[in-house]
This record gives sequence, C-alpha cells and structure tokens, in this order.
Amino acid sequence: MRCLKLRQRGPFGVALAALLLMTLIAQTGAASQGGPQAGGPQAGDLNLAGTWILDSERSDSPQRASRRALRDVERVLQPRGNAPQPSGMPPAQRPQNILAPLTPPRERVQIDLDLEAGEAVFRFDDRAPRRHYTDGRAGVIDSTRPQVGFAAWEGDRLYVEHAHDGGTRIIEEWRLEADRLAATYEVRNSLFSDPIRFVLRFRRDGARP
Repeated sequence: MRCLKLRQRGPFGVALAALLLMTLIAQTGAASQGGPQAGGPQAGDLNLAGTWILDSERSDSPQRASRRALRDVERVLQPRGNAPQPSGMPPAQRPQNILAPLTPPRERVQIDLDLEAGEAVFRFDDRAPRRHYTDGRAGVIDSTRPQVGFAAWEGDRLYVEHAHDGGTRIIEEWRLEADRLAATYEVRNSLFSDPIRFVLRFRRDGARP
C-alpha cells in the first residue's frame, strides 16, 4: 500500500517530515511540468464525493484485524512477575489507548471535495467533520492532543495520513471499485510486529445493497 513514506520518529517529527516532503514533491512537480501543483484541479476524482453506507458483508472487521496488534502491545506493556505497576493509566487499558485514534466509520461516511481549493472533508457517522488539505497544508484532527493529518491525490486515489501523539500512524487509501467506495486502512506503531490492515467497502446512499 502506498503511503507518505514517513519514518517513525514521534508525532512532531512525523508532522514536520511529512510537511517538508509534500512541499518538496509539490514544488518539484510544478517546476517540471510548468503547471499547477499536485493538489490542484487536475488531480482527484469528484466521484468519491457523496454519502456512502458501509457494506459490512463486503468489508473486513477492524476489531478482528487489530487483535494481533493488541496482543503485541499487551506483551510489551504488561508488567512481568513482581514488576511494579506503571504509573498513569492501568496497563490493561494501555493497548486500547494506543489504538484509540483508530475510529473508522461504523455505518456511513460523507465526503465533500473541493479540488480547486485542495480540500477534502470527511464526516464519519455523526461525528465532527475531519478537514484535510491536498496542497501540502497540515490539518489538525483533534486540538485537544497532537493529532496531525495530511492528504494527497495520486490519480483518482486519495491518501490520508494521521500522526498521533501515541506514536500511531494511520494511512487511509480512498478509491472507487466499480460502484463501490473502498477504504484501505494501514495502522503502524513501533509496538506492533506487523501493521494492521483492513478494507472497508461502501455503497452509495440510495443504491441497492
């Protein structure tokens, strides 16, 4: 799966590296082609826009896909023998805390696109909207803790990456598969032996199941 190719180096390092990388790519593309930057109206697919309903029968289970990662985190963070309990959050809750940023749609997603302005707005279920920029600007996902998001078009596929304060990186790939919307998730953390991967598929609101 394609992503923004960032090294694991902490939330602020990830955010800075991603911003520098995307700015460099945009400037290089504009200079070589003599045209607008990659986030401009020549990139992207407006057909992704609209309201989409989760097709659970054709989708993977995020909970099932996360089980191995949870065991990895528990093995690292759970005290052994007579070791003292860590301060702060109880160890049994820490794996869930690390995966707390992973909040894919449970029932529906609404996507609004403005290719000219380089904006993509996602609303999962009834939650607050997430605004991403495809022209190199960073978007703050949650102002209560460091959660920074970046987005970029690659042809008709939209890639979104989140860097979170717990060291978790979430990469989403949004694309069309015939009459379905597909969202491929990849979740990385240094505590995982392998990334978490799963695919969600959606039908357009009003379409037949």
